Amino acid sequence: MLNKIKIIGKILLNEIKDESEKNDSGLVSDSQETEGEVEKTENEKREPWFYFSVEVLCPSGSLTILRCIAQGEMAERIKKEVKKDEVVEVCGYLRNEKNSRQILIRVVEFSKSNIDFEKIDEVNSNQVRLIGKIITDLQATENKSNPETLSFRLAAPREGVKSPLFFCRVNEKELISEFNEKLKKSDVILLEGYLQTQKILEEKDGEKKITRISSIICYGFTLLDNDSANVFGPLDNLTRIVKEGIEYVDYKDVVTLRKFINRQGRINHHQYTQLVAKTQRQITRAIKRARQMALLPYTIIEQNEEIQK
Repeated sequence: MLNKIKIIGKILLNEIKDESEKNDSGLVSDSQETEGEVEKTENEKREPWFYFSVEVLCPSGSLTILRCIAQGEMAERIKKEVKKDEVVEVCGYLRNEKNSRQILIRVVEFSKSNIDFEKIDEVNSNQVRLIGKIITDLQATENKSNPETLSFRLAAPREGVKSPLFFCRVNEKELISEFNEKLKKSDVILLEGYLQTQKILEEKDGEKKITRISSIICYGFTLLDNDSANVFGPLDNLTRIVKEGIEYVDYKDVVTLRKFINRQGRINHHQYTQLVAKTQRQITRAIKRARQMALLPYTIIEQNEEIQK
């Protein structure tokens, strides 16, 4: 199922948490999100999480601060290449934070941007697309800034995780009417919107507590049936690489292997390819073997030169 987000914004905060800290306050583990267990390598279990916040302009014109997480090679790249206040483009998928109502962005790909923060296009700076099932009744909620607000929860399963639930809101009056008219509980939809996190300051027994609440603000939807749910592609170049099942690719089949290499010359993450872990590992080994045999280039520059020839 589709779970993609792309944001463009300014880096605000960097921090590292080891595995024990992550379990205390970090992202929800796969075993908590579903009854099943997701296979993890020893390296994945040991590697610390790298957290950073990005200030992002929403299509509504307001600013929001979104928290991102990375691990392993991606975390090392970000720590090495990105500095505070730099503008970056981040692509990934949504995860829920443990013991919190905040939604995190698991980073799959990032790049630095030369654009000034003030010149970022608010329409394209914060984009979310999800395919999921509405699991609650559509409910009108009270909102001080916008009393006419509709809310619901969307289950957007991904590989190995059956039930990550996301809180969604509809703020536009015309869209609320369309939601109420066309949608109901258990419908499967393609939802388009943006991610917003609000900071709420509460005071209890003389102590101030900051709570961060995330929601996906919906500005469009498409009602799907079971047969058509998988034909929609992710944002921009986050396209699913293989629409049909794939079990094996030989290292000599460079035409197919090129589809699994991104613009930076790196092997696409399984969240892009949507392959099972075993097949993803086989593809990775085939690409490395092809590069060793000089059938595939190591860098994107070499690849572009080879294509031009």
